[in-house]
Amino acid sequence: MTGRTNARRQGPSPSSGAPTQHDSLPPDAVAEVVTRFEAYARARAARDSLLPAARTGPWHEQHAFDDLQAAVARLRDSARRPAGGA
Repeated sequence: MTGRTNARRQGPSPSSGAPTQHDSLPPDAVAEVVTRFEAYARARAARDSLLPAARTGPWHEQHAFDDLQAAVARLRDSARRPAGGA
């Protein structure tokens, strides 16, 4: 060891107990974004599938992307609201 510190490890660590903005995010909103992203990723993969029966049209990919955008917008809105209220 040379005694150097990692310059990127500045500030409080995630386990320091200090509340962050992400602590107030509703878990169901985060889970919805993850679910929508996975659906979009599947639609993208199906678009380029080697199996003709597994292919989907561009409308399916666009619909999945629109759903993902809406879920992200809902997550952002919930992050902007003050904790515990409307």
